[in-house]
Amino acid sequence: MRVSADSQDQLCRTPVAPTPAAILALPCYCGIMPYRAGDVRPTRRTALLWTLGTLLSVAWPASTASAQTVPADALDRSSRPPADKGPVWAVTTGDASLRSQPDIADNRFGFARPGTPLQVLGHTGDWAYVYNPHTQGTTYVYSNLLAPGQAPPRYVSQPAPPLVQQLQDTIVLTQDSVLAWYPSPSQDARFMPLLAGDTETVIGAVVGEDGAIWYQTNDFCYVPSNNVFVPSQSDSFTGRWLVATLTPVTTVVAYDGQTTVRTMLALRGVPRFPTPTGVFSIVRRVPNETMDSMTLGIPHNSPYGYYVKNVLYTQYFTPDGASFHDNYWSWNFGGAGSHGCLGLSFADSKWLWDWASIGVPVIVNAA
Repeated sequence: MRVSADSQDQLCRTPVAPTPAAILALPCYCGIMPYRAGDVRPTRRTALLWTLGTLLSVAWPASTASAQTVPADALDRSSRPPADKGPVWAVTTGDASLRSQPDIADNRFGFARPGTPLQVLGHTGDWAYVYNPHTQGTTYVYSNLLAPGQAPPRYVSQPAPPLVQQLQDTIVLTQDSVLAWYPSPSQDARFMPLLAGDTETVIGAVVGEDGAIWYQTNDFCYVPSNNVFVPSQSDSFTGRWLVATLTPVTTVVAYDGQTTVRTMLALRGVPRFPTPTGVFSIVRRVPNETMDSMTLGIPHNSPYGYYVKNVLYTQYFTPDGASFHDNYWSWNFGGAGSHGCLGLSFADSKWLWDWASIGVPVIVNAA
């Protein structure tokens, strides 16, 4: 089941700047949403991203793809920055598509994370032609996704160190951490915090400037290896984690390091609303939840509709609402019957609530 509209936490959305005619005319984007009495308070992750929107002109989060080279003669010469004023810098205000041509129909070849620093080389209509110092390539970005910025620190353009290990994995942050331009503890190397429960796709490990192991993300940024769960190395993990197996009998096993602590039967999603598989983590906890199918666009009078109050010990492991919770209205534990959640008995859901916390890794296997 999914969280109701009354109690659903706001999704982590990246602020979008007002549309300007050119980057230099962009007003500062505040990115702060009003909080009214009766509203659900935002999570730390949501509030942090709102705050990030207010700091876009001084923060420099990372790019998520290499840029491509575009001929300079494609630019409108009249819109190029004056050479005597030095480089013009901007930052992305949200996830920005990177395109090889100034055309919305042109296939994007990647994305830039919110806050990516870009040097503006010129404009073609509503598009900015930019240089990405982190990937050291050029690309077109829609101008309304940019805000004025400052020259980034040297770590942004520092060459990547060689991989000492190749990985293809999704790591889980079990505690708050950082994402860095370069594997260094220096403040200038950091660009944004990571929260417990966040996941990152990694492609390898490197030795950092501090001599420690750092994981390289698929967009060539870096995460310290401490307080990280790596699924392919779970046989050496010493913290708490969960493994759910959906078929033939649905179970959830709690581990403390390599020791099995508790095995629980669970109710999995029906074929129309399957339980997602993959690597997740507990990202939000609600002691007493109301679950409403209208939050998914399913009418109450639909065969799949529902409105259930007093759903105790709800622990979400996906942003769209899959969770562990007390499933008091059904006792088909081990089989199918939910809208994607892993429903538990009262005793098991209470035990898991007391044992788990934000950031506990969750692996869901199909079989």
